[in-house]
Amino acid sequence: MKDFILKGYEVLTVLIPFLITFVILNLLYKKKEVVKSHGHFFLVFIFAVYIFGVFHFTGAGTIFDVKLYGLEIKAGQLNFLPFSDTNIDIVAYLLNIILFLPFGFLLPYIWPNFNRLKRIVISGFSFSLLIEISQLLNNRRTDIDDLLLNTLGALFGYLLFRLFAHITKRIDNPMTVYKYEAVIYILATFLCRFFTYNEFGLAKILYGF
Repeated sequence: MKDFILKGYEVLTVLIPFLITFVILNLLYKKKEVVKSHGHFFLVFIFAVYIFGVFHFTGAGTIFDVKLYGLEIKAGQLNFLPFSDTNIDIVAYLLNIILFLPFGFLLPYIWPNFNRLKRIVISGFSFSLLIEISQLLNNRRTDIDDLLLNTLGALFGYLLFRLFAHITKRIDNPMTVYKYEAVIYILATFLCRFFTYNEFGLAKILYGF
């Protein structure tokens, strides 16, 4: 039950800002008479759930981690040399690629303005960089390998989307949403989790340590 409360707390720190952002954007759409496609909310909700999964499985850092670990960067916490480890973990490498496959697929599927190879690569790199930088706060290793593999995963995801679009003969709908809607959702969910997710604080209350 306590584990369920902890997980539920983390979910809320991502989904609540998503819903608030969606409502605000929806009001702006109505004001500007912007027409959205049916099912847009469902697709964006799937994207939000995916973003939560990325934050959760990568252990993205929060402001509360500063109190636990401080701001000092420890020896070996940063790696700027690509694939320099002598002991290569193939499974970990594959997981880094797989984790970002949905990112490269969902972005152009939901937002046609991202249907460009360059934009996907830049977006995947930037999103991964955001997570890697946040991990400096929670004593996790910030590794350029993760950054490169995540970006590669986004690229592969985009290629899968292009294959899907070719097979289904999918035609991009005209843009009916703001150009930077995806970026707004990512930043809103990241920042809310960053400033409100205090995992160890709640665990201390629940478990009494």
